[in-house]
Amino acid sequence: MDLNLRPALIVGRCGAAAAMPAPKPAPAATLQTVVAEKEWARVLARVVVNQLPEAVGQVADIKLSSTQIVELQRAYENTLITNMGCDVTTATK
Repeated sequence: MDLNLRPALIVGRCGAAAAMPAPKPAPAATLQTVVAEKEWARVLARVVVNQLPEAVGQVADIKLSSTQIVELQRAYENTLITNMGCDVTTATK
């Protein structure tokens, strides 16, 4: 046992974890950066997803109803957002 921890264990009557330093919290700038990056990812996903109806219309052999296109948009948006490290924001069937 490390002699530096011994007084804390004897006097405080606590485990070794109490003698360890507490982890430092993340700087506020780092947290703000993460939030900004997640919001940017959500916006980018929505911009890309909003182009799906036009893309579907350009492919002659794809026959999707407007309801199917909306469902495809939701699923694709969720996939993009999830793969960018964000939470899923829209429900799919």
